[in-house]
Amino acid sequence: MPLSRFGIHIVGRSRRLTLNYRTTAQNLAFAVKLLSGAEFHDIEDGEEKSSDYRSARSGPEPVRQGLESLNGELDLAADHIRRWQDEGTDGGSIGILVRAKHQQAQVVSSLNERGILVRSIDASAGDNKEPVVMTMHRAKGMEFAKVILFGVSDSSLPQKHAIQGLAEAERDDALLRERSLLYVAATRARDELVVTWNGKPSELLGTK
Repeated sequence: MPLSRFGIHIVGRSRRLTLNYRTTAQNLAFAVKLLSGAEFHDIEDGEEKSSDYRSARSGPEPVRQGLESLNGELDLAADHIRRWQDEGTDGGSIGILVRAKHQQAQVVSSLNERGILVRSIDASAGDNKEPVVMTMHRAKGMEFAKVILFGVSDSSLPQKHAIQGLAEAERDDALLRERSLLYVAATRARDELVVTWNGKPSELLGTK
């Protein structure tokens, strides 16, 4: 919300930080595409373009992979985590992000059954050597070397109960919040980003 609404006028006295050091140019480009067509305003109440932002780092292109079933998606996530660990990535540098709380518990138990030891962010920290599963909301302010955005399907994002029955303007606001959440989740990855779903992908992913 612009500060001018609170009687605070800072036009000409602020500087916008547009150089991103957290994630790679490839991950940032993917995340920015999630916001395509959305209108944002900065704290001075001026229109802000997501294309204004750039990254100082480079890395591999984000991977988008859809599976026919939830079990197939879980198998795929396990394969990625196993590969990263075999390559020497510390488990604590791997994050698996989901949209809803119920997905978090399901992913933890299902990956553990597949021999991939992970923990919920709500569980005891232990030695912090295990990959962490958390909701996208909980991931704000955090970063990981490798990230899997899990379950980015049409049934999960946007959450249907959050947009059903809304007037057009309210629905647009709700969709913007969902897009922004997905953007934040995607930029939690410093190096590698993998986006998975089963069934139909979320409309928020757009096209490749």
